[in-house]
Amino acid sequence: MTELDRRRENLFSLMADNSVAVIFSGVSKVATEDELYPFVVNNSFYYLTNISQEHSALIMVKALGVRKCYLFVDEYNELKEKWTGRRLTFEEAEQLSGLQNVYSSDNFDNMLNLSLTRENNQYGYIETLYLDLTPEHKIGDSQSTINFMEEMESKYEGLHVLDVKPLITSLRMVKSQYEIEQLKDAIAATNLGINKLILSLKPGIMEYELADIFEFFGRSHNRSSLAFPTIVAAGKNGTCLHYPTQTSAVKAGDLVLFDLGYKSNGYCADISRTFPVDGVFTGKAKLIYEAVLNCNKAVIEYAHAGLTIADLQAFAKEFLKNECVRLSLLKKEDDIQKVYYHNVSHHLGLDTHDASNREKPLEEGNVITVEPGLYFADLGIGVRIEDDVLIHEKTCEVLSIGIPKEIADIEKLFRTKGN
Repeated sequence: MTELDRRRENLFSLMADNSVAVIFSGVSKVATEDELYPFVVNNSFYYLTNISQEHSALIMVKALGVRKCYLFVDEYNELKEKWTGRRLTFEEAEQLSGLQNVYSSDNFDNMLNLSLTRENNQYGYIETLYLDLTPEHKIGDSQSTINFMEEMESKYEGLHVLDVKPLITSLRMVKSQYEIEQLKDAIAATNLGINKLILSLKPGIMEYELADIFEFFGRSHNRSSLAFPTIVAAGKNGTCLHYPTQTSAVKAGDLVLFDLGYKSNGYCADISRTFPVDGVFTGKAKLIYEAVLNCNKAVIEYAHAGLTIADLQAFAKEFLKNECVRLSLLKKEDDIQKVYYHNVSHHLGLDTHDASNREKPLEEGNVITVEPGLYFADLGIGVRIEDDVLIHEKTCEVLSIGIPKEIADIEKLFRTKGN
């Protein structure tokens, strides 16, 4: 079995007997007038097909001991391609997906009707229809999957509609070896981009210039695209978690917080590092950095299968509280709420904040982030250190181990960057 065959078979195993699943790639959303937002594929569809083209759909039928998949993509349209570029041929879609039953999107309605019609149905009596009911999942000009569900329930009396997203999420949470290798490749490319930033970091440079350097390096290095908009936050700006504007100049004495990552075949790296623009950690900035670094390493040592994300958060919060009091950064333990106000972890994969059930205990094959931080707005200091880790039964493996975070290693890089 190929990687994609295994994914589809795993989903079939979770589906009820006498059921059909329909997963759409989605369509672009209108931005304004005749402008559209850039298309972003529904990653549940991409996970099962390896196709990121809009207006595509997958039908999976499980009935009478038969498991069948049908893929639908747009036909070649010469005029449309002159405006919006090439579309996949049926042969290309077949090669990418590993599916032999590839048809024109014009045939989707007929095929679904044949699958769901009660009379003379080759698959018997279909009782359940699975749809991805993610809110605002747009599948047509003025249609969402919620609208589609209502149409199906009205058209096929007695049909039971369920959300397929939790089933796909349970599969996406456990990464295969292929997926782990893609994540490692994304992290390795991100490390190279971070090295480029260290070479460029100096007083006077603008935050947006650093963000542009990282994005351009990715484009020139194996055309690596961004996993998410790069965060570059100097000084006090680093105390805003998703600092958006990037219009400040980096000043001497600043710590600069970077939150960034590239993709590899759709899989996202998510790394945070905080660097001193002068190349040396000093004073309270050094104490704050050490507290966050110690917490980062302690959570990594603590994390393993069986714990929940909430367990990791409680551990990180208690650790940071004790560190801040020990280092006289806080007077009262309760004040930790003022300087640490985000979660320590989330799942990582095709999405930066990957599909997950946060209540479910971690299991082998989960990939998560470990990202404690401290944010002292009155001192103009924000520090976050984020690694990507693979969960094992009793330990976890740091996939981003090659990206420097120790004070001595970072200061050494700054001393040698001009050589």
